[in-house]
Amino acid sequence: MPTDLVRHPDETTTFRVVRRTAAGAVSPLMLGVLGVVILAVVYPIVADRTLQPLALFVIPVLITAALGSWRETATVGALAFTVSLIEALVPDKMETAALVARMVIISVTVGVGMLVAFERERRQRVIDESQSRGLLLDTLQDSLVPVPVPPPGIVVRVRYIPGDDRMLLGGDFFDAIALPNGALGYIIGDVCGQGPRAAAFGAALRSGWKTLATVSPDEPLAWVQGLDDSFFRLGRHADTYATFNTGLVEPGVRRWRFVSAGHPWPIVLGAETPSMVQPFVGPPLGLGFRSGWKESEQALGDGAVLLLYTDGLIENPLPEAPQRRDGERRLLDYLDRRGTFDMDSLLRELGPEGFQDDVAVMAITATSGH
Repeated sequence: MPTDLVRHPDETTTFRVVRRTAAGAVSPLMLGVLGVVILAVVYPIVADRTLQPLALFVIPVLITAALGSWRETATVGALAFTVSLIEALVPDKMETAALVARMVIISVTVGVGMLVAFERERRQRVIDESQSRGLLLDTLQDSLVPVPVPPPGIVVRVRYIPGDDRMLLGGDFFDAIALPNGALGYIIGDVCGQGPRAAAFGAALRSGWKTLATVSPDEPLAWVQGLDDSFFRLGRHADTYATFNTGLVEPGVRRWRFVSAGHPWPIVLGAETPSMVQPFVGPPLGLGFRSGWKESEQALGDGAVLLLYTDGLIENPLPEAPQRRDGERRLLDYLDRRGTFDMDSLLRELGPEGFQDDVAVMAITATSGH
């Protein structure tokens, strides 16, 4: 069955700029040397020997500084200095003061050219490193955002928007897999915090959940208790906490069994008014509670959509009233007046100027029996 995954509505592609020289192209060093050689040949013919315009020899240096490295600039500069000195001394000897003045001008120009080339190289390295880090983070983000693999009879659509656009990494996590018993197992949750640490811990929770769900496919409560044991009770304790909703959907009977650990209430979209399910909500993992979770169960009508989300969706402030965070009411109002449910439209409605926090949304539809 189809799945739909979009990380960000206005997602952009990260490009890395690589400096390269085309095969057969003239390098800056070769261009600079060629310029000095041409000037050495032409200078005695066209130059006014009374004026001795030796400053012409800085032209190849400046070209090399603009196009090449500081080492290439130094090489061309040394060659230009030597040739210009020879041109000044042969055949007519220039006065010492005039010669020194001209050589100082050439030397200063070479030095400035080297500094300019060095600074340009330094800035290019910073840009390349920044783009490389962006590419690395984009690759890491790809590995942290799973593609749901539902069983036949179930459609899963997801959207994920990291709140920290600088890092492209967030603490929200989700997954949906086909369980050995033929049902869909899912998890959607939120690790406290943003950035790489929250993203890494969310990925670890998701990986642990997948193992527990595969081993015990019919026991959502055992998944929660197993995660609590693995990450917060046994061994080194995690220094954060997480909320999530996890459960399974059986496509044949359209039965939904789930456990909520401090997570926002899900919504069932049927033919009538959307219904916010208010199940028993246990405590988040990581706050020191060792029990308190309970399994809930509900039937899903034919074609019903189960909408699950993280709190970033409903805690986003209004652009015209930043102090207001009545996201639950706004969410229900939008769903109540909707025509066909569209996830992208939902995100535009609740985050017209983007979201401050990470947002994950999952829509599950049991379409038919086996």
